[in-house]
Amino acid sequence: MYSLPESLTKDNVLICFKEIQEHVNKIKSGLNIDCTEVINIDSAGIALLLELITPHKFHHQIKLVNLSASIHELCALYQINL
Repeated sequence: MYSLPESLTKDNVLICFKEIQEHVNKIKSGLNIDCTEVINIDSAGIALLLELITPHKFHHQIKLVNLSASIHELCALYQINL
């Protein structure tokens, strides 16, 4: 399992994406990404989450688990279902 940081914004999404890519490359099966700690998130953070769950982007299935209230609120605003 990989845990996302407290902040997922335009300032750090590229770093997070690269870390997740490295983690995925080391495993042989799917990856669960824990979103519990995410408090600060912007549209770049939501875009990252959408990218991560796009099936053709990674050879292994990625699943977002424990979506935080902040993620739920922004997804509701954007009318996005993760």
